[in-house]
Amino acid sequence: MSHYAIFVTVTLKPGMADAFLPLIMENARAAERDEPDCLQFKVMVSQDSPDVFHFFELYRSQAALDFHRQQPHFIKFRDGTQDMIAAKDIQGCHVVES
Repeated sequence: MSHYAIFVTVTLKPGMADAFLPLIMENARAAERDEPDCLQFKVMVSQDSPDVFHFFELYRSQAALDFHRQQPHFIKFRDGTQDMIAAKDIQGCHVVES
């Protein structure tokens, strides 16, 4: 069975990065700590713009991502940041196993 990953790019409204960062980090840490099928959740900030964040999330399956989106830490993140986000792009993919 192949794993499932998503690449997320979030562009924030100007000046929102300092408020956004603790919320996304709390979500990422909780996902890795509390969700056995979340294998990796990395948060990156663009070197060109402090208002652009990228996430790489790796799950055992697409169902594990669906489970993540039902967790209290994700809901808190989603609801707490929706007014901070100007644009969001999510690319889902199946991981090719070597």
